[in-house]
Amino acid sequence: MKTIFRFLALMILLSGSAQADYRRYCDSVSTNTESFAEERKKGRTKKQVQENARLMAQQRELDPSVLEAWYAEIEWVFSGAQKRYGPVDSRQRRLDECLAREGK
Repeated sequence: MKTIFRFLALMILLSGSAQADYRRYCDSVSTNTESFAEERKKGRTKKQVQENARLMAQQRELDPSVLEAWYAEIEWVFSGAQKRYGPVDSRQRRLDECLAREGK
């Protein structure tokens, strides 16, 4: 019986850790979104923001998947539906969307 309780306790801890990890992921995504929206607000084009992201990833020697994720956020920021939102609102909308995907 103790083994079952230990297993259940471990599963609860792991699921809590996974939820915390996913929350950190969503926070990171929304922070990046806010930064890219800030660049849009400053008048930079999507191509300029993408080029800056590419250069930053190259300088930091980041994994190509990071750049791909940044490009996805840049696409989101520059999509027609999102253009009406400022950086802070974009961040919150993206955070809400990301957290909603966790439950699916």
